[in-house]
Amino acid sequence: MRSADEQDLEDEEDWLTKAEVREIWLQIRPSSIRAVARANSVRTSAAPSPDLTREPTYHAADIRHVAARIARGEATVAPWQHTDSDAAIEDTTPSQPARQPVRWGSENVSGLILLAIVVVLILWGLTSPDNHGTVTDFVR
Repeated sequence: MRSADEQDLEDEEDWLTKAEVREIWLQIRPSSIRAVARANSVRTSAAPSPDLTREPTYHAADIRHVAARIARGEATVAPWQHTDSDAAIEDTTPSQPARQPVRWGSENVSGLILLAIVVVLILWGLTSPDNHGTVTDFVR
């Protein structure tokens, strides 16, 4: 029988990245791996993932145990989280709306005039020879 320290050492080395979990859980959508792992009490590591993503690493024994439960239909998995379900096929994640290009037309004329005035005032203040009210006059 192994000691507790040997078991802890083995557990520390047996962690899987999300890509490795994806290979084991073929029937789970990649975007749902974290949620399914959480719902089935899979242990995750607080240490950063070795592949430098911000994804947690998952305990391998827990992943294999849940994989067997998924195969038997006993795991906690929502229908839309399965890759082969009708809900997953019909599920369309709304994409972000396309950005509209900036128009330099008539609706922006007042803003452009204000911007031009501010730029001219700043440049005039920097180039004027007398520099009234500047910090250098105040310090003298």
